[in-house]
Amino acid sequence: MSKGVGFVATIVMLAMIGGDRVGLAQDHAHDAEVWKWTPEQIQQQVNKVRAGKSLKPKQWPNGAKVAVSLSFDFDTEPVWLGFQKQPSPSYMSRGEYGARTAMPRILALLDKQKIPGTFFIPAMTMVLHPEQLQEILKRTQHEIGFHSYVHENPLEFKGNEERETYEKAMKIVVEKTGKRPVGFRSAAWDLTPQTIQIVKDMGFLYDSSMMADDEPYTLVAEGTDSGVIELPVEWILDDWPYFQVSWASHHVGLRTADEVYSIWSQEFDGAYAEGGTFILVMHPQVIGHRHRMQMLERLITYMKKKPGVWFATHEQIARYAQEQAK
Repeated sequence: MSKGVGFVATIVMLAMIGGDRVGLAQDHAHDAEVWKWTPEQIQQQVNKVRAGKSLKPKQWPNGAKVAVSLSFDFDTEPVWLGFQKQPSPSYMSRGEYGARTAMPRILALLDKQKIPGTFFIPAMTMVLHPEQLQEILKRTQHEIGFHSYVHENPLEFKGNEERETYEKAMKIVVEKTGKRPVGFRSAAWDLTPQTIQIVKDMGFLYDSSMMADDEPYTLVAEGTDSGVIELPVEWILDDWPYFQVSWASHHVGLRTADEVYSIWSQEFDGAYAEGGTFILVMHPQVIGHRHRMQMLERLITYMKKKPGVWFATHEQIARYAQEQAK
Protein backbone atom coordinates (compact mmCIF):
# COMPACT_ATOMS: atom_id res chain seq x y z
CA MET A 1 0.00 0.00 0.00
CA SER A 2 1.35 3.43 -0.90
CA LYS A 3 1.78 6.10 1.74
CA GLY A 4 -0.93 8.18 0.10
CA VAL A 5 -3.45 5.34 0.06
CA GLY A 6 -2.55 4.39 3.61
CA PHE A 7 -3.03 7.97 4.79
CA VAL A 8 -6.47 8.19 3.16
CA ALA A 9 -7.47 4.85 4.66
CA THR A 10 -6.38 6.05 8.08
CA ILE A 11 -8.39 9.26 7.80
CA VAL A 12 -11.50 7.35 6.70
CA MET A 13 -11.14 4.94 9.60
CA LEU A 14 -10.66 7.75 12.10
CA ALA A 15 -13.78 9.49 10.85
CA MET A 16 -15.67 6.64 12.47
CA ILE A 17 -14.92 6.73 16.17
CA GLY A 18 -16.14 4.50 18.92
CA GLY A 19 -19.57 3.00 18.96
CA ASP A 20 -20.83 6.00 17.13
CA ARG A 21 -20.35 8.05 13.96
CA VAL A 22 -18.44 11.33 13.83
CA GLY A 23 -17.38 13.36 10.84
CA LEU A 24 -18.33 11.71 7.58
CA ALA A 25 -21.99 12.13 6.64
CA GLN A 26 -23.45 8.70 6.11
CA ASP A 27 -27.06 8.20 5.18
CA HIS A 28 -29.10 6.75 2.38
CA ALA A 29 -28.75 9.96 0.38
CA HIS A 30 -24.97 10.02 0.82
CA ASP A 31 -24.09 9.43 -2.82
CA ALA A 32 -27.05 11.31 -4.29
CA GLU A 33 -26.66 14.61 -6.12
CA VAL A 34 -29.08 16.33 -3.78
CA TRP A 35 -28.80 19.69 -5.53
CA LYS A 36 -30.78 18.08 -8.33
CA TRP A 37 -33.65 17.13 -6.04
CA THR A 38 -36.96 18.92 -6.09
CA PRO A 39 -38.23 20.65 -2.92
CA GLU A 40 -40.69 17.78 -2.53
CA GLN A 41 -37.90 15.19 -2.65
CA ILE A 42 -35.89 17.10 -0.05
CA GLN A 43 -38.93 17.37 2.21
CA GLN A 44 -39.57 13.65 1.84
CA GLN A 45 -36.00 12.83 2.87
CA VAL A 46 -36.00 15.25 5.80
CA ASN A 47 -39.38 14.08 7.08
CA LYS A 48 -38.56 10.39 7.32
CA VAL A 49 -38.06 10.78 11.08
CA ARG A 50 -38.73 14.04 12.90
CA ALA A 51 -39.23 15.33 16.41
CA GLY A 52 -42.85 15.49 17.45
CA LYS A 53 -44.38 16.79 20.66
CA SER A 54 -42.15 17.81 23.55
CA LEU A 55 -42.50 15.51 26.55
CA LYS A 56 -40.70 17.75 29.01
CA PRO A 57 -42.71 17.52 32.25
CA LYS A 58 -43.75 20.62 34.14
CA GLN A 59 -41.93 19.17 37.11
CA TRP A 60 -40.02 16.04 38.03
CA PRO A 61 -40.95 13.54 40.79
CA ASN A 62 -41.13 14.95 44.31
CA GLY A 63 -40.54 18.45 43.01
CA ALA A 64 -37.07 17.69 41.63
CA LYS A 65 -35.57 20.42 39.47
CA VAL A 66 -33.67 18.19 37.04
CA ALA A 67 -33.58 14.57 35.88
CA VAL A 68 -30.08 13.08 35.57
CA SER A 69 -29.37 9.77 33.87
CA LEU A 70 -25.95 8.20 33.47
CA SER A 71 -25.75 5.76 30.57
CA PHE A 72 -22.93 3.43 29.65
CA ASP A 73 -22.57 1.83 26.22
CA PHE A 74 -20.87 -1.40 27.26
CA ASP A 75 -19.48 -2.14 23.80
CA THR A 76 -16.27 -4.09 24.57
CA GLU A 77 -14.73 -5.95 21.60
CA PRO A 78 -17.81 -5.73 19.31
CA VAL A 79 -17.30 -2.02 18.65
CA TRP A 80 -13.94 -2.79 17.05
CA LEU A 81 -14.99 -6.02 15.36
CA GLY A 82 -18.40 -4.88 14.14
CA PHE A 83 -18.45 -1.15 13.51
CA GLN A 84 -14.77 -0.37 13.11
CA LYS A 85 -13.90 -3.63 11.34
CA GLN A 86 -10.63 -3.83 13.25
CA PRO A 87 -10.12 -7.48 14.26
CA SER A 88 -6.61 -6.74 15.54
CA PRO A 89 -6.07 -8.07 19.07
CA SER A 90 -4.61 -4.68 19.97
CA TYR A 91 -7.81 -2.85 19.06
CA MET A 92 -10.01 -5.43 20.74
CA SER A 93 -7.95 -5.30 23.91
CA ARG A 94 -9.29 -1.77 24.37
CA GLY A 95 -12.76 -3.25 24.49
CA GLU A 96 -11.61 -5.96 26.87
CA TYR A 97 -10.32 -3.23 29.17
CA GLY A 98 -13.89 -1.97 29.41
CA ALA A 99 -15.04 -5.30 30.82
CA ARG A 100 -11.98 -6.41 32.76
CA THR A 101 -10.92 -3.16 34.43
CA ALA A 102 -13.45 -0.40 33.88
CA MET A 103 -16.75 -2.09 34.72
CA PRO A 104 -15.74 -2.95 38.29
CA ARG A 105 -14.78 0.69 38.82
CA ILE A 106 -18.04 1.97 37.35
CA LEU A 107 -20.23 -0.38 39.39
CA ALA A 108 -18.27 0.43 42.55
CA LEU A 109 -18.77 4.16 41.96
CA LEU A 110 -22.51 3.77 41.37
CA ASP A 111 -22.74 1.61 44.51
CA LYS A 112 -20.85 4.20 46.53
CA GLN A 113 -22.98 7.09 45.27
CA LYS A 114 -26.21 5.03 45.49
CA ILE A 115 -27.38 6.03 42.02
CA PRO A 116 -28.67 3.94 39.11
CA GLY A 117 -27.10 3.53 35.70
CA THR A 118 -28.48 2.54 32.31
CA PHE A 119 -26.31 0.07 30.40
CA PHE A 120 -26.76 -0.34 26.64
CA ILE A 121 -25.14 -3.66 25.79
CA PRO A 122 -24.59 -5.40 22.44
CA ALA A 123 -25.79 -8.99 22.51
CA MET A 124 -22.29 -10.28 21.83
CA THR A 125 -20.89 -8.38 24.80
CA MET A 126 -23.30 -10.41 26.92
CA VAL A 127 -21.94 -13.60 25.36
CA LEU A 128 -18.30 -12.57 25.69
CA HIS A 129 -18.51 -11.18 29.24
CA PRO A 130 -21.19 -13.07 31.20
CA GLU A 131 -19.60 -12.36 34.58
CA GLN A 132 -19.79 -8.60 34.12
CA LEU A 133 -23.38 -8.91 32.91
CA GLN A 134 -24.28 -10.79 36.07
CA GLU A 135 -22.69 -8.06 38.18
CA ILE A 136 -25.03 -5.55 36.55
CA LEU A 137 -28.08 -7.81 36.83
CA LYS A 138 -27.66 -8.43 40.54
CA ARG A 139 -27.86 -4.68 41.12
CA THR A 140 -31.56 -4.30 40.42
CA GLN A 141 -31.48 -0.50 40.44
CA HIS A 142 -29.77 -0.53 37.03
CA GLU A 143 -31.40 -0.78 33.61
CA ILE A 144 -30.15 -2.77 30.63
CA GLY A 145 -30.99 -1.44 27.17
CA PHE A 146 -30.74 -2.93 23.67
CA HIS A 147 -27.65 -1.99 21.67
CA SER A 148 -27.32 -4.16 18.55
CA TYR A 149 -25.96 -7.65 17.89
CA VAL A 150 -22.23 -7.00 17.41
CA HIS A 151 -22.17 -3.21 17.23
CA GLU A 152 -22.75 -3.37 13.50
CA ASN A 153 -23.20 -0.25 11.37
CA PRO A 154 -26.95 -0.03 10.63
CA LEU A 155 -26.30 1.82 7.38
CA GLU A 156 -24.78 -1.35 5.95
CA PHE A 157 -28.00 -3.35 6.28
CA LYS A 158 -29.71 -4.47 3.10
CA GLY A 159 -33.30 -5.57 2.64
CA ASN A 160 -34.65 -7.20 5.80
CA GLU A 161 -31.24 -7.63 7.45
CA GLU A 162 -31.82 -4.94 10.07
CA ARG A 163 -34.99 -6.53 11.44
CA GLU A 164 -33.51 -10.03 11.29
CA THR A 165 -30.32 -8.94 13.05
CA TYR A 166 -32.16 -7.16 15.85
CA GLU A 167 -34.48 -10.12 16.34
CA LYS A 168 -31.45 -12.43 16.54
CA ALA A 169 -29.85 -10.11 19.07
CA MET A 170 -33.05 -9.87 21.10
CA LYS A 171 -33.18 -13.64 21.53
CA ILE A 172 -29.72 -13.53 23.08
CA VAL A 173 -30.57 -10.55 25.28
CA VAL A 174 -33.71 -12.24 26.65
CA GLU A 175 -31.82 -15.49 27.20
CA LYS A 176 -29.02 -13.73 29.09
CA THR A 177 -31.08 -11.23 31.12
CA GLY A 178 -34.44 -12.95 31.53
CA LYS A 179 -36.52 -10.14 30.06
CA ARG A 180 -36.97 -7.86 27.07
CA PRO A 181 -35.40 -4.41 27.37
CA VAL A 182 -37.64 -1.39 26.84
CA GLY A 183 -34.89 0.95 25.62
CA PHE A 184 -33.17 1.01 22.22
CA ARG A 185 -29.96 2.77 21.28
CA SER A 186 -28.50 2.45 17.79
CA ALA A 187 -24.98 1.09 17.70
CA ALA A 188 -23.95 4.06 15.62
CA TRP A 189 -26.41 6.74 16.69
CA ASP A 190 -27.81 6.28 13.23
CA LEU A 191 -31.07 5.04 11.77
CA THR A 192 -32.24 3.60 8.51
CA PRO A 193 -35.64 4.64 7.14
CA GLN A 194 -37.00 1.41 8.65
CA THR A 195 -35.45 1.61 12.11
CA ILE A 196 -38.23 3.39 13.98
CA GLN A 197 -40.88 1.05 12.58
CA ILE A 198 -38.75 -1.91 13.66
CA VAL A 199 -38.26 -0.35 17.11
CA LYS A 200 -42.01 0.11 17.39
CA ASP A 201 -42.78 -3.42 16.17
CA MET A 202 -40.34 -4.89 18.69
CA GLY A 203 -42.19 -3.16 21.51
CA PHE A 204 -39.58 -0.69 22.69
CA LEU A 205 -40.79 2.16 24.89
CA TYR A 206 -38.05 4.58 23.87
CA ASP A 207 -35.11 5.24 21.60
CA SER A 208 -31.98 7.10 22.67
CA SER A 209 -30.07 7.81 19.46
CA MET A 210 -31.24 11.19 18.14
CA MET A 211 -30.54 14.85 18.81
CA ALA A 212 -33.46 17.12 17.96
CA ASP A 213 -33.93 18.51 21.48
CA ASP A 214 -32.45 18.61 24.96
CA GLU A 215 -35.64 17.11 26.41
CA PRO A 216 -37.70 13.96 25.77
CA TYR A 217 -40.01 14.09 22.77
CA THR A 218 -42.19 11.90 20.59
CA LEU A 219 -40.81 10.46 17.36
CA VAL A 220 -42.73 11.10 14.15
CA ALA A 221 -42.00 8.66 11.32
CA GLU A 222 -43.24 9.42 7.81
CA GLY A 223 -45.59 12.04 9.24
CA THR A 224 -47.18 9.74 11.83
CA ASP A 225 -46.61 9.61 15.58
CA SER A 226 -44.67 6.38 16.08
CA GLY A 227 -45.58 6.01 19.73
CA VAL A 228 -41.85 5.77 20.52
CA ILE A 229 -40.36 8.24 23.00
CA GLU A 230 -36.99 9.80 22.24
CA LEU A 231 -34.49 10.44 25.03
CA PRO A 232 -32.04 12.57 23.05
CA VAL A 233 -28.28 12.30 23.09
CA GLU A 234 -25.60 14.80 22.10
CA TRP A 235 -21.93 14.57 21.18
CA ILE A 236 -20.90 17.14 23.77
CA LEU A 237 -22.31 14.80 26.43
CA ASP A 238 -20.50 11.72 25.11
CA ASP A 239 -17.07 10.71 26.37
CA TRP A 240 -15.73 9.16 23.16
CA PRO A 241 -14.99 12.30 21.08
CA TYR A 242 -13.09 13.88 23.96
CA PHE A 243 -11.07 10.96 25.20
CA GLN A 244 -10.18 8.62 22.33
CA VAL A 245 -6.83 8.97 20.60
CA SER A 246 -7.09 10.61 17.19
CA TRP A 247 -4.50 11.13 14.47
CA ALA A 248 -6.65 13.63 12.56
CA SER A 249 -6.41 17.36 13.27
CA HIS A 250 -10.18 17.87 12.99
CA HIS A 251 -10.83 15.48 15.89
CA VAL A 252 -10.22 16.72 19.40
CA GLY A 253 -8.54 13.53 20.59
CA LEU A 254 -7.18 13.17 24.11
CA ARG A 255 -8.60 16.05 26.13
CA THR A 256 -7.98 16.48 29.82
CA ALA A 257 -10.54 15.41 32.37
CA ASP A 258 -10.73 18.99 33.65
CA GLU A 259 -11.77 20.25 30.22
CA VAL A 260 -14.56 17.71 30.01
CA TYR A 261 -15.65 18.36 33.58
CA SER A 262 -16.03 22.04 32.72
CA ILE A 263 -18.27 21.28 29.74
CA TRP A 264 -20.38 18.65 31.46
CA SER A 265 -20.88 20.63 34.67
CA GLN A 266 -21.96 23.70 32.69
CA GLU A 267 -24.40 21.59 30.69
CA PHE A 268 -25.79 20.23 33.96
CA ASP A 269 -26.14 23.76 35.32
CA GLY A 270 -28.12 24.69 32.22
CA ALA A 271 -30.41 21.69 32.54
CA TYR A 272 -30.91 22.46 36.22
CA ALA A 273 -31.81 26.09 35.52
CA GLU A 274 -34.31 25.04 32.85
CA GLY A 275 -35.88 22.23 34.87
CA GLY A 276 -34.77 19.79 32.21
CA THR A 277 -32.95 16.55 31.52
CA PHE A 278 -29.24 15.77 31.72
CA ILE A 279 -28.21 12.52 29.98
CA LEU A 280 -24.59 11.43 29.78
CA VAL A 281 -23.36 8.77 27.35
CA MET A 282 -20.20 6.99 28.41
CA HIS A 283 -18.26 3.89 27.42
CA PRO A 284 -16.52 1.75 30.05
CA GLN A 285 -13.41 1.40 27.87
CA VAL A 286 -13.22 5.20 27.67
CA ILE A 287 -14.50 6.69 30.94
CA GLY A 288 -13.16 3.81 33.01
CA HIS A 289 -9.56 4.97 33.24
CA ARG A 290 -8.43 6.18 36.65
CA HIS A 291 -8.29 9.95 36.22
CA ARG A 292 -11.53 9.98 34.23
CA MET A 293 -13.35 8.04 36.94
CA GLN A 294 -12.10 10.62 39.42
CA MET A 295 -13.61 13.31 37.20
CA LEU A 296 -16.92 11.45 36.96
CA GLU A 297 -17.12 11.10 40.73
CA ARG A 298 -16.32 14.80 41.08
CA LEU A 299 -19.19 15.59 38.70
CA ILE A 300 -21.64 13.32 40.54
CA THR A 301 -20.66 14.92 43.84
CA TYR A 302 -21.19 18.37 42.35
CA MET A 303 -24.64 17.44 41.05
CA LYS A 304 -25.69 15.86 44.33
CA LYS A 305 -24.88 19.06 46.22
CA LYS A 306 -27.70 20.82 44.35
CA PRO A 307 -31.16 20.44 45.89
CA GLY A 308 -33.76 18.59 43.85
CA VAL A 309 -31.68 16.34 41.59
CA TRP A 310 -33.42 13.13 40.50
CA PHE A 311 -30.99 10.40 39.46
CA ALA A 312 -32.95 7.95 37.33
CA THR A 313 -32.66 5.29 34.67
CA HIS A 314 -33.65 6.08 31.11
CA GLU A 315 -36.74 3.92 31.54
CA GLN A 316 -37.84 5.83 34.63
CA ILE A 317 -37.50 9.15 32.80
CA ALA A 318 -39.34 7.88 29.72
CA ARG A 319 -42.22 6.43 31.71
CA TYR A 320 -42.57 9.53 33.86
CA ALA A 321 -42.53 11.83 30.84
CA GLN A 322 -45.08 9.63 29.09
CA GLU A 323 -47.39 9.62 32.12
CA GLN A 324 -47.16 13.37 32.61
CA ALA A 325 -48.06 13.96 28.97
CA LYS A 326 -51.44 12.22 29.31
